[in-house]
Amino acid sequence: MQVQKRPVAAFVGVLLFGALLYFAMTELQPLLGEHLFDYGTWYENSLGNGWWRLLWMIGDGTEPFFHKTILGGAFLLLGTAAAYFLDCKRSRFRGIPIAYGMGKIFPAVFGAAFLSHLLAILLFGGLRVENDAWTATFIPYVSVAAAVVLLYGASWPSVLTGGVLGALFTTPIAVVLRSAVLIPLGMPTVIGSVTGMWLGGILSFEICRILPWMKKKELPINELSPAQVKGETALSKYKLLHPNRFFVRRMLADYSEPMFVGNEIAGGALIVGSLLTWALDPLQPYYGTGWFPACVFSQIVTGAVAMFLYWDQWLTHDFFPTFVPVVSVAPAMILCFGPSLPVILISAVLGGVAAPACAKMINDKIPPHWNGMVGSTASMAICSFAVYTVLYCLTAAFPVLAA
Repeated sequence: MQVQKRPVAAFVGVLLFGALLYFAMTELQPLLGEHLFDYGTWYENSLGNGWWRLLWMIGDGTEPFFHKTILGGAFLLLGTAAAYFLDCKRSRFRGIPIAYGMGKIFPAVFGAAFLSHLLAILLFGGLRVENDAWTATFIPYVSVAAAVVLLYGASWPSVLTGGVLGALFTTPIAVVLRSAVLIPLGMPTVIGSVTGMWLGGILSFEICRILPWMKKKELPINELSPAQVKGETALSKYKLLHPNRFFVRRMLADYSEPMFVGNEIAGGALIVGSLLTWALDPLQPYYGTGWFPACVFSQIVTGAVAMFLYWDQWLTHDFFPTFVPVVSVAPAMILCFGPSLPVILISAVLGGVAAPACAKMINDKIPPHWNGMVGSTASMAICSFAVYTVLYCLTAAFPVLAA
């Protein structure tokens, strides 16, 4: 069988699609009306109204991608439910197996994440620090709780323990770093959010290690492995037979990776929902900045660069963290330096090159009782700081880059 080393057609096609989408969105945005609610209205109403707080929680599903859209969050939930249902039904249309092939325990993974998210909202949703009106309530939803279940199994002790520990550690760490360090220095606040994840994760994993009711065990791989579904080609073969298709599918799946889903149906649903939100009210996504077209373009470019550069890793491994720059470096740099094309492209390329390799290097060194979330989120912090430093120097020397 002849192996195509690099899916050039998919890479070029995705970049061209991203560019066309960016310019189309940029031209259309001034013509769009306000048919939903803008970010400011959403945020202000969420502080004291239960219904608006629920909507805020739904939008938190898109927060790792900097989208913060209500329909993106709702579509993500629907897409995830569809992926799980198809996985359970052994459908050949299920896409990439949900939760790394452990779909049988996904309800426990989601339950722990939801519990942690809810606790963070109740405990810290009203917390406001001087000069910082935003609290990272989404962090427990995409970090510690789900990772604990993946490590310790789908038992009530692991669900409850992961949910509580995730809520107690992650958000407070992020709030302190944001308000005390990052905002005063003008640095990307994503560093605080992801540090809350990796540092809170380490603390939680070490506590779980000594708790008498938490026993780490080998988890059974879902019996619905790709080769056991009638009419479906195993992904190990699919990558070789259809490299261009897998390139696109995996890029879409990366949009659900922070939620430990890793499925293109869920990821595609998130994207469609966020774009629909933007079409209905362009001042809701991306924190009401009006820069959502730049955010989308940067994520397409950095995801494509990461997938293309590390294609050999995807051919030889079941997983490689190409999602890392999509949820950190590129969109974070736009918030710091503005939506100019040089900022978009420089941050996207640098993030796509550095972040996945950094995550892999860290995860190769962590102890077995830590989840790979630690390396992924630590890489987000390290690479965001590094690319910020590069862009800070470049834009200081050549201000036209940020114009």
